[in-house]
Amino acid sequence: MRTRHSHGITRRAAKHMLNGAAGTGPEQLIRVLSAATAPAREGELAGEQEAMAAFEARRPFEAIPLSPIVATPRKRKMSNLPLAKLLTAKVVAWSLAGIVTAGAAAAAGTVAFSTPGSTTTSNGSASTPGSAGASDVSSPALGGATVSKPAKASVSPGSSGGATTLSPAKLCTDVASKVESAVGAAESGADAAAADGLSQANLTSLLANPAVSQVLSSPTFTSLISTVDSAAAVPDYCGLVLGLPTVPVPSAFTAIPASVVTQVLGSLPAGNLAGVLNSLPADQLSQTLGELSPTQLTSVFSTLSSTAAGSVLSKLPAGSLGSVLTQLPAANLSSLLPSLPTSDLTTVLTSLPNSATGTILSELPANGLTSVLSGLPSSALGNVFTGLPASDLTKIFSTLPASSAGSVLTALPASTLGSVLTQLPAANLSSLLSSLPAGNLSSVLTTLPTGNLSTVLTTLPSAKVGSLLSSLPSGSAAQILAKLPSSVLSGLQGLLPSSIVSQLP
Repeated sequence: MRTRHSHGITRRAAKHMLNGAAGTGPEQLIRVLSAATAPAREGELAGEQEAMAAFEARRPFEAIPLSPIVATPRKRKMSNLPLAKLLTAKVVAWSLAGIVTAGAAAAAGTVAFSTPGSTTTSNGSASTPGSAGASDVSSPALGGATVSKPAKASVSPGSSGGATTLSPAKLCTDVASKVESAVGAAESGADAAAADGLSQANLTSLLANPAVSQVLSSPTFTSLISTVDSAAAVPDYCGLVLGLPTVPVPSAFTAIPASVVTQVLGSLPAGNLAGVLNSLPADQLSQTLGELSPTQLTSVFSTLSSTAAGSVLSKLPAGSLGSVLTQLPAANLSSLLPSLPTSDLTTVLTSLPNSATGTILSELPANGLTSVLSGLPSSALGNVFTGLPASDLTKIFSTLPASSAGSVLTALPASTLGSVLTQLPAANLSSLLSSLPAGNLSSVLTTLPTGNLSTVLTTLPSAKVGSLLSSLPSGSAAQILAKLPSSVLSGLQGLLPSSIVSQLP
């Protein structure tokens, strides 16, 4: 007679085993369950990332087929089947729970990027935004670097279409959308709002909202914060990345690292660049421009319209203004300054320290210098020339064509004119006066205060004085001589032609 042994377990024993009760049930099954619930040991999680990627690649809610149970020749009691199924289902549930948890962690870990021009894939390698379906387009940045324009989310290579990396622009629009939801203004999902429902004005307003700090506490935006070193800098960085025409939080703009600012500014169109710079307070604007190299400054002011450039320059304090303009090449200054509106040009040149004004004017080519000086009103021109070092005055009047020099000198107030001419070395003064058209020379000499006129005439070689006075109409010469004191006249009598001496009082 054959004895039949049952290998099933009772419902009570299964419950004890699932609850971790020791000493209950078959020893081999207990060992299996203990190993399944114990912490993972080294080497047991090998291939975890591949498993997670494969799991995430499944369609939502798609059933994962279990391996079929192979029937064995041995018959089982019908009464034990429900209990066996219960135990099998619980073990499978535990396994799937572990896979789902690991998969979620892996998905969260893929939302990262390193710099505005690159992203980090789920396997740790860098990928440019232009790969794997992204729509990024690189554009020239300040100083020759390249910056990626805002792009949609891109699929990481090798992720089987599951793990994705989000571009800075996508993360920034997500921040704005979540802020909109947080303040109760959103009625649709975040993605829909980010893609279609937020205008530039709305984005600016949302990024300036204090609720941004709460939204940024989510681990999703950790990499966004790390790019700019602090959460306070994220709104303004997002404004740059999204091409907003103004800065959301102007007072925090300089918290963005200079390397990031110089990269992103180069990708902005002229209108947005002007809006960003003009929306900054003077101190923030000064610091921002002060961090740019001469090449980058040249790129900025070559991009801005003349009106926008004038507005930016007029906003700078004297020290920063001088630093910015003295770094620009003479050729760029020669085209930039004359193009400024008259009011901005006047503000710029009358705000500069004398040393910076002299350096800028003395380095301009003749045509640029003429355009700049002829564009100033007489009062502003006098202000510009007051206090200039003699070396710079010499360079300026040596560069100006004779007609332009005559126009400048005759436009100067008498006191400034006297100061300018008496500072010039004798050789340069003689050359300058001799080159002036007769009408300008007559106006200059008759405008000079008596003291300055005497100094000028006694500085010139005697022969040059006679030559200059002889070139003037007789009436002008007599008018000039009448202003001179007798001590000066007596020294000139033997040097002047008889036609002029006869006009002496």
